[in-house]
Amino acid sequence: MPVDLPSIGISGIYAAEAELAVTESNIANASNPNYSAESVNLATLAGPDGNGAGVSVLGVQRSQAPFVDSEINIQASSQSFNQAFTQIGTLAQSLIAPTGGNDVAQDFQNMMNAFTNLSASPQSTALRNAAITAAARFASDAQNVSAGLQRDASNALSQIGSLVTQVNTLSSQIAGLNSQIQGIQGGRGAALLDQRDALVGQLANLIGATADANGNVSAGGIPLVSGTTALTLETTGTGANLGLAVSLPRGRLPVQTSQIGGTIGGTFASAESVSQLQTSVDQYANSVATAINGIYQKGYGLDGSTGNQLFLIPAAGSGTIAINPAVTVQNFAAASSASGVPGDGSNASAMAALASTQGIDSSFPASNAVQAFAQLQSQFGTSLQAAQMQQQQASSTLQSLQQLRSSITGVSLNDQLANLTQYQQALEAAGRAVQAANDITTFLVQQL
Repeated sequence: MPVDLPSIGISGIYAAEAELAVTESNIANASNPNYSAESVNLATLAGPDGNGAGVSVLGVQRSQAPFVDSEINIQASSQSFNQAFTQIGTLAQSLIAPTGGNDVAQDFQNMMNAFTNLSASPQSTALRNAAITAAARFASDAQNVSAGLQRDASNALSQIGSLVTQVNTLSSQIAGLNSQIQGIQGGRGAALLDQRDALVGQLANLIGATADANGNVSAGGIPLVSGTTALTLETTGTGANLGLAVSLPRGRLPVQTSQIGGTIGGTFASAESVSQLQTSVDQYANSVATAINGIYQKGYGLDGSTGNQLFLIPAAGSGTIAINPAVTVQNFAAASSASGVPGDGSNASAMAALASTQGIDSSFPASNAVQAFAQLQSQFGTSLQAAQMQQQQASSTLQSLQQLRSSITGVSLNDQLANLTQYQQALEAAGRAVQAANDITTFLVQQL
């Protein structure tokens, strides 16, 4: 059977040109972290006799590491989750455990010291003023901490709306890429697949999203992208009741915020943790105020008044305490009776004894008030430290995985430069084959 040398040579030219174009693209994108090295997918053309009859360009394929990509997104989600938790948690930590050390527990101890001093000299106007001031400071600082924690949780949740908008934008872009990829024939969608992977990575950072090989994306078990359709993520409720849902044709599908990752998941988790911390601080302050009031109202002031309260406590048992504005130097109940016995500071002494009383805060039954607040600080500090450690671990693992992915799918300039020389030589050889075929044809025609 005759050999179709011109066709073989021309097919070689097409193949070499395709390989050169891909190599040039690889070199141009060598520094792009979202670019996967590409190669030309070739197939041998069979002749009528079964022998090779040239080469066919089937398309362009990219290097892939799907398992590594999946792990990268998991670690990126964890890093973003814990980073968001840490940023918000650090603000809360500075409120309950300020750098200067003058926390609510110290206010309590100062108040107990003031009661002790007053019990020794109950007639002293200065010591009575000092006791009232110390009690007011305890209430005021408890109020400020509670308000600050509420503000931090609220500010955290206020970010969710803009983050959800980013999720919807990325989901729409992925759905659009899915449509383009489905319409491409011959495996020529490598660049689009790289773009889609990069967008999925951004969604992993934002909400802990995962994707399958077909570009279907979900977060917390809830779909965000199904084929060429992007579902809309929405916020529900307001304030502390803020939540998420995916809009469907027949209604909304709630998203369990505790099941999602990324920045959004970390923001929800931190807001919930800070809100719980606020509740604990309020309970602590209310418990202390209740214990003090229980003794205070049994005492007597210099004016003989009794049955009063030192602190105002929210009726519902939640919220922040306040110093009773009706308390004065004259009616401060330092005495245990109205008998007028000089130097009667026994009621002030009874209040001071609360310093060593265990279980004032029922959440810490084996601890006195100072120890209880220290444990409250420790519990939150432990969760914050855990988030910081997990963030560092995820960051380190992520860096290692990215290096691994680069070694698998990244561009090696040395290899590409070698390929460039090889394909240029192949192009020249194919060109010479075509030229030789033309020369032979010309010679044969001249012999006729």
